[in-house]
Amino acid sequence: MKRTAQPVYFTFMAVLGLVLLGSCSSPTATPMPMGISPTLTTTTTPTPDTTAVAEASHQAMLDINKTQNAAYFATSAAMKTARPPTLTPTRRPATTPTDEVSGVLVHDADTRTGLDEVDQIIDIVLAGDINQFRQRIRFTTSGCTHVMALGGPEKCREGEAEGTLVEVLPFLGSEGSHLRRDEINEWQGIDVAGLYAVYRVSDEAYSTQDYPAGEYGIVFRTKDPNTLVTLQVENGGILRIDSTFGTPPEINFDRDAEEIILPLPNIKECPAAPPQRVMIGEQARVCTQSEDLIVREEPGRDGKALTGIEPGTNFMIIDGPSCANNWSWWKVELDSGLAGWVAEGGDNIDPYFICPVD
Repeated sequence: MKRTAQPVYFTFMAVLGLVLLGSCSSPTATPMPMGISPTLTTTTTPTPDTTAVAEASHQAMLDINKTQNAAYFATSAAMKTARPPTLTPTRRPATTPTDEVSGVLVHDADTRTGLDEVDQIIDIVLAGDINQFRQRIRFTTSGCTHVMALGGPEKCREGEAEGTLVEVLPFLGSEGSHLRRDEINEWQGIDVAGLYAVYRVSDEAYSTQDYPAGEYGIVFRTKDPNTLVTLQVENGGILRIDSTFGTPPEINFDRDAEEIILPLPNIKECPAAPPQRVMIGEQARVCTQSEDLIVREEPGRDGKALTGIEPGTNFMIIDGPSCANNWSWWKVELDSGLAGWVAEGGDNIDPYFICPVD
């Protein structure tokens, strides 16, 4: 499964090296936040004092990083305005809706977890209530730094001493950044298509003093089908905002989730197949009586066989289902890292070839 991006830290000497290379007219990449690909530009730099150039250049980078992180999550007028009722979800909705504007896969608008502190925040986000959203933010207090590097602690403003305590809301994407308390009123929140998943955060999930994880992760799909936004929540407050990018974007539930509270919505049912009992983002196991289960390169019995896995073997469901041969086919990832498609089943010997892990 694809790993979520972690903050990247650059030492001052590495940064200085990039500046010196720029002075030789080589292309330099302007860093962009949140996993956006940089645009290469060619510049010719004279030979001023290199320390001053490095500090000025990377302060500008940090300002761009913070500004674009905030701008990326700006709320549009298209956000939903009605607050949906609170309901306890079923394990599998009979049908899975898509957002009318973007067409991306999301849960029904009234799907909730039954956990009040989580569901209240879901209500606020889906309603587009920016004032309530701001009130739910729980700022992190950390010492600012003058070290010119991407990610890490909040950067000190002019006149602030190294280590000055400041209150910030952390953002975690391909790099880390923060918004300060006095900047929050200018920030317009997040624009989402709908609820995607909810999980209890594992001890293995990324968490530091400057980027603390919460107890729950509430995952929303944005109107960009390649982007997920996760709110790290604890005691009814929002501690951190994460973004994940990919085609499709994936959360590393195997590492980040202690428990899946609301699984990812499934794409479709396969009418001729037995009822589906597994879901994307969950562990499953081979539950045949004796036969190995074939992992194939593509869904369907015509797909090239990659390997066989023994009864009792656990794996992660990462995509699907695809319908073929009157079966539901799921893409799985084995502990070895091999990924391929398996049939859920079944036949007259094994009602199901794969089963949920209890």
